[in-house]
Amino acid sequence: MGKRAKRLPASSPGFSWQPGTGPDPQALARMAQAAPKPSVVMGEAWFMSGDRKMYDYLRTTAVDQLSDSQIDETLWDIASGTSSFGHMNEWDDWFAYLLPRLIEIKQAPAQRPIIEMLATAFFIHYPVRIHDWTYDEVLQTLGQVIMGPSRWRDGRLILEHVFNGPPASPYESWGWWDVCSDLSVSLFFCLKYLDPRDIKGWVDSIFAIDDPHWRAQILLWLGLTRKIWDTGSAFPADLGDRSPQAKWSESFLLDDRLAAPLITEENRCAFKEALRPLLALHLDDWRQSIAQVDYLEIEALPSIIDMDDL
Repeated sequence: MGKRAKRLPASSPGFSWQPGTGPDPQALARMAQAAPKPSVVMGEAWFMSGDRKMYDYLRTTAVDQLSDSQIDETLWDIASGTSSFGHMNEWDDWFAYLLPRLIEIKQAPAQRPIIEMLATAFFIHYPVRIHDWTYDEVLQTLGQVIMGPSRWRDGRLILEHVFNGPPASPYESWGWWDVCSDLSVSLFFCLKYLDPRDIKGWVDSIFAIDDPHWRAQILLWLGLTRKIWDTGSAFPADLGDRSPQAKWSESFLLDDRLAAPLITEENRCAFKEALRPLLALHLDDWRQSIAQVDYLEIEALPSIIDMDDL
């Protein structure tokens, strides 16, 4: 998206989630072309003395050669620094440079913390969805990682890549009362930055995915995060650490220091208008399909919402 989002015509309808699709490589290429490597190296956000650590490895090392710890360190300072101290050109420039390049190489489920941190940093950089800006490219890239082929097979989730994979023993729990962190942040990301006209098509595509594990995750997320997407009275930082949970990497940074609410009223209304008829039509069938999987019936179903809760 360049250094900051560009003022362009609003996006045309058509955004959807299709299992196995993943980020648009052409959009990634355009984002990368618009954000060349900065000439000024960035430095740490948190320091007490006059000796500020500078991340020289960003200047000398190709992005695909950076270690995960170097990436984590860099993204943490970009996100937390901007949240606490405001925008600095060096953080803005390096974030724009790293964003498409990290999306391209860090799509595997094992790399979900990096993708989650990119989304967190984006929320902080762009806390308000501006009506006449377009977010198409970042939606078709970062917003589509959750649909990548490394997560899906024949239209269903690859279970080895959900949470930490199946438990080693049938006597151990899997953890289906929680929402996968990368799914939670992806849902919020699209809900926040989609043009409200696109939300119905996106919600329709979510409900079109015929997988009981997916259905369980969506219904759990709706219940756990309702104060954010429905009333707008909470932030991701309020999701907490206790199970069941729907938090993600560094979501605690997204608190009331951001412009309130996280999701605009226009987008929340569009989401609810699209959601409630689908729940009225499909919720009972979804619950029945979830109950057919023994561990989902035990771990997920007790926490899933009823229509009376909405």
